[in-house]
Amino acid sequence: MPVISTTDARALFTKMLIDVYAERSTPTSFLRSFFPVTTSPTKEISIEVQRGTEKIAVDVMRGSEGNRNAFSLSTEKIFVPPYFREYFDATDIDLYDRLFGSTEISGAVFAAFLSRVADRLRMLQDKIERAYELQCAQVLQTGIVTLNNGVNIDFKRKADSMVDLNATTGYWTVNGHDLYADIVTGGNFLRQKGKIQGGTMNLILGAGALSAMFANTVFVARQDLVNMPLDTLRPPQRDSVGGVYHGQISAGPYRVNVWSYPEFYDNANGDSTPYIDDDNAILLPETPRFKLSFAAVPQLLKGDSVAPQQGAYIFGEYLDERNTAHIMDIKSAGVALPVAVDQIYTMKVKA
Repeated sequence: MPVISTTDARALFTKMLIDVYAERSTPTSFLRSFFPVTTSPTKEISIEVQRGTEKIAVDVMRGSEGNRNAFSLSTEKIFVPPYFREYFDATDIDLYDRLFGSTEISGAVFAAFLSRVADRLRMLQDKIERAYELQCAQVLQTGIVTLNNGVNIDFKRKADSMVDLNATTGYWTVNGHDLYADIVTGGNFLRQKGKIQGGTMNLILGAGALSAMFANTVFVARQDLVNMPLDTLRPPQRDSVGGVYHGQISAGPYRVNVWSYPEFYDNANGDSTPYIDDDNAILLPETPRFKLSFAAVPQLLKGDSVAPQQGAYIFGEYLDERNTAHIMDIKSAGVALPVAVDQIYTMKVKA
């Protein structure tokens, strides 16, 4: 079996670790797929918001000065993203002493050690990515990102963008209730308040909301329209990021892609919890103006030529001589930003 010098192996360790790490799979990211990633070199993230209008021009008399226009000032919103740092002690890996405590190491042992370190780093990144997926779910359902340390981030969604149908038209489980009318109301909100363009939207349903749709009497009756197929539903198709596509329905002037997201995370108590609440239905445009923005993480800059690292995830390693540990960590500071906050409409559709 080929062997290499541990001096050479230590020099190759970090470089080869990244190659092995890159091969690992990631958690599902259906909700994050609506939030394109941006990065910032600063601790804070800022967005500039100016609400648009759809006013029409009014004709004037020839020779007159015309209509003077005044534009509202844009508002800059600044956020300090939550900070995540996960780490583990590489000295706890049983192969660590083989690499750093002897003069030679076999190629197979070196590869096994790399694989174990990469697996642990991936597990730590998976934890953080689930936190970002939960942030996206919170933005889409309540508009508030809940933090364990620090003040919750409230994006101030309009009250009429989050409705309990029991207080208005009634739940989808009520016999004879027209769920299509509820979707039209949501579509009108996105069009009039969110200023979306195009007539196609996405509808993301919790498990109970999906069942309520398929059992809704108005919905079921419309599936018998053979010569006027307003809905084109099909067997569920799971995509690579975890969303399940159920087909399209027509609601007034809108075409609606129907999705469910049967994915879960373990909360602080260890309980398996769905990202989308059981009774919620969420309407979004096809390409909403959202961002998943990453700011700079705390770093020590040694020397004038050292620039801070930028990116969604920053990896590091250092020796903690006091605790006789070789620490490997992953740091990230990101937040899901609904830049166009009025491009979300959330309905509670069942009890």
